[in-house]
Amino acid sequence: MSVVAKVKKSAWNLGAILFFIWFGFKAIGYGMDILGIEGPSLCSYTDVAEFASPNGKKIAKLGYSDCGATTNWQTGVSIVDVKSGIEYNGFFGLDGKPENLKVQWTSDKELTFSDFPVDKLLWFNQDYMSGVKVKVEASMANNQIHPTPKSGAAD
Repeated sequence: MSVVAKVKKSAWNLGAILFFIWFGFKAIGYGMDILGIEGPSLCSYTDVAEFASPNGKKIAKLGYSDCGATTNWQTGVSIVDVKSGIEYNGFFGLDGKPENLKVQWTSDKELTFSDFPVDKLLWFNQDYMSGVKVKVEASMANNQIHPTPKSGAAD
């Protein structure tokens, strides 16, 4: 067998090995998804507080995650439907820990966030399937500085 043929055969075999390794991991991942098995995570999540709605049917869970030395903490809020046990994620996210964040139910179906620096806001979403309207309330930390008009004659 010539050198070129040996190189082609080796490259073909290496490609086949890499494909079957990739395919094996994909199959295991899909199987875990179907069976509802959750694998290990590189991130740790810390629950900080839970806030029950006035009628007790929903719970807002406040917490933060830490994914290692190269990332900052991220604060998040999820809402749990007590009756069904379904958890709705991704409503609100802040860069850093939730130091002064205020989470308050203003009604059975309305949740308000306030007292946080607006420049730390990473995401803000509504999930209408949750049955909860989420609002951001203006506070001293969120007031923007507006330029004052110059006095005197126009330039």
